[in-house]
Order: sequence, then structure tokens, then C-alpha cells
Amino acid sequence: MKGLLLKEWMIYKSWLLGSTIMGIGGVLILPIILGRYLITEVPIQEIRLVLMFLMLGFSIVNHLVQFNNSLNTDHGKKDMWLHNPHSMHILIGAKFMFSLAIYFVGNIVITSTGIYFMSDVLLGSFTNLLILQLLLLVIMLFVGIFVSIIWLFFWTIYLEGKYWVGKFSLIATVVVFILIISFLPKLFGFLSIDKLLNQGEISLEFLEGYLPIITISNFIVELDSIYIVEELFYWIIFVLLFWAICKWLERVITR
Repeated sequence: MKGLLLKEWMIYKSWLLGSTIMGIGGVLILPIILGRYLITEVPIQEIRLVLMFLMLGFSIVNHLVQFNNSLNTDHGKKDMWLHNPHSMHILIGAKFMFSLAIYFVGNIVITSTGIYFMSDVLLGSFTNLLILQLLLLVIMLFVGIFVSIIWLFFWTIYLEGKYWVGKFSLIATVVVFILIISFLPKLFGFLSIDKLLNQGEISLEFLEGYLPIITISNFIVELDSIYIVEELFYWIIFVLLFWAICKWLERVITR
């Protein structure tokens, strides 16, 4: 695993540098340019807050692009998959972990820069600011894991489609994506498992008292509850889905 991660580092270390520079520039420099040359009455701190969340959204896209590039770089090299002592789960897992690491480091830079340069409109102690940053990082990490597995799933469908329908694989993948997002909520609604999943409630409202007060745009952070059974259910689904995708991908690539 260490060797695989080192290989990813040698190929994509410049990606980490580029992501870091874009994150700092988007939160620090861009608001100054917009505030100076854009005719607006919006305070620069408010622009900076909006851009911080936009950059966090952009980091998800950047993460998926890098993850996709990493997958595409090796998927055509059958010797790598056939004559490698590591299993497909380890090979894909290394790419998965490294992409998440770049993504997480980028989010640390974005949130650190944003929170530091908005400290005059964030009323709270250093601990309050740190808790806010950790909360943002945890949320973004969960989102990153979720979208990575979903992307890996549809990337595998795309490769499978290339074998059966050739150049129409992309269209077929989009159709499958639309069908899944259309019928999956209906399936969960039909099964009526919400009551089963909504067990072991843990309210996160107590954290609101430890967060800094944001004094611009009436911005209020409201935290809901999480359910232990629901979280365990989805994490088990993600693990099983990752395992199944890797087994499927092994058959597709080595066909």
C-alpha cells in the first residue's frame, strides 16, 4: 500500500500544489479583486464567506476530476492489474485514499484561510473557530467519500458499457444514472424503512453553543440530529458497494 501511495504522490503531487494555490487565491485574493472592481455594496467579508463555500464545492469537483484521471491512467494497463501482487481492492483503495487525502488537505487550506480572514466577523474564541472548522471538514469528508464511491460505480458502468455498446457507453451511463436517481427514492419510500433507520437519535444541537456567531447576512448554523442505525446502515452499504465494485471492476478490466 505504501508503494502504491508513493506512486500516486509522484504523479499527482503537482495537483495538490495547484489545489492549494487555487484554494488560497479563491478565498483570499478573489474577494479583494471583486470588492475593488465590481460595483456592489456587499461587504468584502460577506463575499469571502460566499467564496469559501463555493471553493469547498469546487474542491469536490476537483477531487472527482483527479480521482477520475487516476483511474483512467491505469485502467488500460492490463499488465498492472494481472501481474500485480495486490488485490483490486488494494489497488483501487490506494487511489481512493490518495484522492481523498488531496481533497482533505485542500479543504483544510480553504477553511483555514477563510476562517482566519473572517475572524473579525466570527464572534468566538479560538476553540469556537476550531470547532467550526472541524465541523466543516467532517461534513466535507463524508461528502467526499460518498461522491467517490458513486463516481467509481458509474465509472465501472461506463467501462462495462464500452464493451457492449462501444462509443454509446457514455449515453447509456447517463441514462442509468437518471433511472437510478429517479427510482431509488421511490424504492426507499415503498420499503418504508425510515422508521427502522431512525433509531438511536443523537441530537447535535448542543454543538451550536460551541460555534462562533457569524455577524453578517443573518447567517445561522442549525444542526439537526443523526441516527446511529441510519449511519451504520449507510456505512455498511458503502463498504459492500466498494467491495462489489472492485470485484466487478476486476472482471471488466481483465476481460
